[in-house]
Amino acid sequence: MLRLFIHLIFFFLVVQLTAQPNSDPATYPGQDRTWTFHEAAGESDTTAIWKDDGSITAWATGYTDLIYGDAVTENFRTPEKALGKAVGDSFDIVCLGRGGQITMTFAHPIANGNGFDFAVFENSFSDSFLELGWVEVSTDGVHFVRFPNFSYTASSVGGFGAVNPINVHGLASKYRQGYGTPFDLEQLQLAYDAAIANTDNFDSEYENDLEANFPYLDLNEINYVRIIDVVGDGNAFDCEGFVIYDPYPTSGSAGFDLDAVAVINEATPAKLPQSIEFPVIGSQRFTDGPIQLGATASSGLSVTFEVIEGPASLDGSTLSFSGLGQVVIEASQAGDATYAAATPVTQSFVVADELQHIYLEPIPNQLTGAANIQFFASSSSGLPVTFILDESPSQASLDTNTQLFASGANTGAVVIRAMQFGGFLDGITYAPATDVVFEFEIVTSEAANAPITFSDWQVDNAISGASTTDSDSDGATDFEEYIADTDPNDALDRPNYGFEAVDNNFILELKVSSRAMSRVRVSENINLTESEGWNSIVPEILDIQDDTEGDAMRRTFRLRVPKNGDRAFWRFDFSSN
Repeated sequence: MLRLFIHLIFFFLVVQLTAQPNSDPATYPGQDRTWTFHEAAGESDTTAIWKDDGSITAWATGYTDLIYGDAVTENFRTPEKALGKAVGDSFDIVCLGRGGQITMTFAHPIANGNGFDFAVFENSFSDSFLELGWVEVSTDGVHFVRFPNFSYTASSVGGFGAVNPINVHGLASKYRQGYGTPFDLEQLQLAYDAAIANTDNFDSEYENDLEANFPYLDLNEINYVRIIDVVGDGNAFDCEGFVIYDPYPTSGSAGFDLDAVAVINEATPAKLPQSIEFPVIGSQRFTDGPIQLGATASSGLSVTFEVIEGPASLDGSTLSFSGLGQVVIEASQAGDATYAAATPVTQSFVVADELQHIYLEPIPNQLTGAANIQFFASSSSGLPVTFILDESPSQASLDTNTQLFASGANTGAVVIRAMQFGGFLDGITYAPATDVVFEFEIVTSEAANAPITFSDWQVDNAISGASTTDSDSDGATDFEEYIADTDPNDALDRPNYGFEAVDNNFILELKVSSRAMSRVRVSENINLTESEGWNSIVPEILDIQDDTEGDAMRRTFRLRVPKNGDRAFWRFDFSSN
């Protein structure tokens, strides 16, 4: 008898820890889908909703009750990126961290209409790297009801393991970036009815929460959607009591990465809607404060501001700084007899001793099979710059330790991002720098835009001599013509350098060939009579634009340098890479 009892306990634990797909009967009457569940985005049997789908009527406009979990770096603590339309890339998100959560708000409530009522967008880079999240809704912002959720992944999957979408239902992040996981509010009514009638197979914890909170829910006035990250370490459970597994452990941007929440069925507003336009506030130098805030409501009603967090205080719309750190400001408009209250809009920024920027030297196109490629970037603070790949062919890679790039065997576009997150150096606290994004191509050696050395370029143009030679006597050295992709045998086709004075700065303009395997730096001198007086500086990149004319393949860099004193001189320093 004792042995039988022990066996029964063991069987119970196995059932609790290992999901056994239940395809018939349903867990509750009216369950919209039983196992196997819907397939990945793009498959014939999928419910994935593309971010540009015509059924989408609105997007989340605000957030509240944001609680970060573990293992999320500062650069991904950007909740404002979860507002508005889904972008569908890896970076326009807020990362919740392990076990973190966020509650999204809307200009108008979500209603229980025909079919799906809203959709949650995450940033998974594939159909199987699914960082899952529970989804809950509320009318009053106090009582939240969780959607029935099912996970039949049988065992842990590791930090970058795979989760098959057919084993997941009722959890956000079932689909890859750009595709939303949809939810039907009617399923909550059916689940509650089943729980009350005792015709369900829910886990007791889920059932108790459902019965306690659903009576406070108005399915035609859903004002809040909460997403809670599921930690896939074996200690999270679905509505049947089965373990939910997802990639674990991950770091840096661990857990659920929210891109957006789309509204499909929106309640008809009783009052006229209004919205707030609150421009982005960039990082601020402490000594430059106070600053004047500006925001407008589409109704024309006045906007009020509030400091949500950080070392700052308000006097009307004047913001003063009391220290260093991140500041979060909320702009709100309460509405009146004609207009409904606007959804508050927040902006966050950093107050620091000094600001900084990044200069990324031009990157030429790269050949397939290239390895140990070094990129060159510097920050005006002197703090180190980090590179990551936004986009690249499947075999291209960037070593996170050495920051060396390998192109792999496939051709295609590479988008690289240079970042500096701010920090402390020589007694000065620096704000994060604005990221610099650059695109280049991986090509074969036969391609017209393949990289070329200076010596091979000389052969192609039937010239010879040192890099300082001026073959067409146009005032530009052959190496300058190589950099700019101009004709060294045509005096009328020469490099052009732009120069413009704007306020207390100068704007330098430079055209650089996408084929030239070279480095480009900038130096400054305040006295041309001193040949040793040239010092390397870090210009600020204002923009980088493609500038293709005829057979020329080049980019135009616009760089800002400060005006120092009454006079200054600048030069571009070119060298082979």
